[in-house]
Amino acid sequence: MLHDTDPEFEKMWHARWLQKTPQERAKFAFSMFSSARKIILATMPKNLSEAEQKRYIYERTYGEALPADFPVNKK
Repeated sequence: MLHDTDPEFEKMWHARWLQKTPQERAKFAFSMFSSARKIILATMPKNLSEAEQKRYIYERTYGEALPADFPVNKK
């Protein structure tokens, strides 16, 4: 794991994070996930089938190949 953050800053950030309510932390996490998904969708190649879109989103989100037996065509 890469640690390029100054330890003092990391301590300060952690202390501030712990001051937030669980609802504030959840809202932040959901916002970050939503932002990441928007970036993924904006960089997705055009003209992919629905199954290919789902595979692309999964692979970009989780950093691994979608299992071959995963049902991407079911709604």
